[in-house]
Amino acid sequence: MIMKGKATEKIPGGKLITVKVEYEDVIKHIQILGDFFIHPEESLQLIENSFLETPADEDREKIIERINNIVEENQIEFVGITSETITDVVKKAMGE
Repeated sequence: MIMKGKATEKIPGGKLITVKVEYEDVIKHIQILGDFFIHPEESLQLIENSFLETPADEDREKIIERINNIVEENQIEFVGITSETITDVVKKAMGE
């Protein structure tokens, strides 16, 4: 059975991030929204795609490392969020 979750977090400094997720034992769909900035803008899709088929109970540190690798490989710049913030809101959306 596919479960749905949503979480919103106000980040210190005033930015908001919202995550909508559909998952079973793995993440099936994810959407990351908010008033943060990411450059280049289309790279948000790379980060969302990195979550697909990720075990719902994957270790926080592994997720952060994977996001950091994508950021480094694609020269992505975050303004107002971090890999840790994204990971924490995804986990919160799944009830952790």
